[in-house]
Amino acid sequence: MPAGQYIRFSPKAINSDYSVMFEDDCLLVTTGSTNKTISLPKAAKARAGKAILIQKVDSGAGAVVISAASGESIDGASSVNITAQYAKKLLISTGTGWLAISSS
Repeated sequence: MPAGQYIRFSPKAINSDYSVMFEDDCLLVTTGSTNKTISLPKAAKARAGKAILIQKVDSGAGAVVISAASGESIDGASSVNITAQYAKKLLISTGTGWLAISSS
């Protein structure tokens, strides 16, 4: 990346089940007491290299459940969970599935 440039995220607050849009790159999820499901698009349609950061921002008992599209996986599983406040996952499309990189 040339000097002086940076990655820019457009955070979006989420407090209910949500289907990721192609323009999404950063979701800040409030769960409260119930799980909230974040559904990923097909990896092939998102294109290899598409990245999205998802963070749980509250201390509620609910988990953020990140769900792969039918027939796809996230690190070999159909879904991954975020349970702790401020925990986050960076998801990257391989073109056929998703990789989850945990940062906390």
